[in-house]
Amino acid sequence: MLPPALEGFFPANALTGTDKLVVIPVVGRDILVAKGSLELVIDREQADVMQFFCQQRLVLGQWNGVDCEVWDLSPECRSMEGFSVMELRSVLLSSTDEQFSLASRAVQMLEWQKNHRFCGGCGESTESAADDHALRCISCDISLYPRISPCIIVVVRDGERCLLGRSVNWPEGRFSALAGFVEAGESAEQALHREVFEESGVQIENIRYVGSQAWPFPGQLMLGFIADAVTTDIKVDEVEIAEAYWWHYRELPAILPPITSMSGRLIARFVEEVNGA
Repeated sequence: MLPPALEGFFPANALTGTDKLVVIPVVGRDILVAKGSLELVIDREQADVMQFFCQQRLVLGQWNGVDCEVWDLSPECRSMEGFSVMELRSVLLSSTDEQFSLASRAVQMLEWQKNHRFCGGCGESTESAADDHALRCISCDISLYPRISPCIIVVVRDGERCLLGRSVNWPEGRFSALAGFVEAGESAEQALHREVFEESGVQIENIRYVGSQAWPFPGQLMLGFIADAVTTDIKVDEVEIAEAYWWHYRELPAILPPITSMSGRLIARFVEEVNGA
């Protein structure tokens, strides 16, 4: 029996031989779901109609105690009768954390397989490892694992105000927590100080870890924090951040990230902290 924290979706690299098998059908980076349903997995019998269009199958682990695979389907399946396509970002908005984790793993594992068919060192073909979720180059004797890029994301607090910025690629009025990749050789804390200062000119202290979230756009692990401001003068870099402001918790921007995202959770946590929750 799995501990409660691992119930729902449990990643694994081999089938356990459960009586049933469920499938998450993927077309490109989208999930194929039965029309009128938000369920991401279908049973093996439902998946039979897709076998002809299946280009690759990978073991994901167990879903609610049942073996689970992802099937990579050809583009024709987008118009398959009785099914519709759900974009990955729509899964984020409409699903539980466990469902989003499952969908994230499904898409990322398929993309990893497609993008690592050949060894980057010698150019020889790779092959799937029998005992691990890895691709191996026999010639170089190395194993290649799915790439996950760690990122920090932070809401900086100044009393009852928080610092939110707008990316240069976003429409007017859309704001979020500041974020960025952890560079080679950096700790998450070092990345926090650097990214916040680079993007806004603000210095921080009293860093508190809040939580993490898989972010398959394309393959990040978001590490969420709240920090306190040491300085409050803002000077945006205008390279990644177009504008940034201090927002009072009662007068936040009209367009904020969904609560299902790490940014949305951090903003909600900031409001809770201010209210003494």
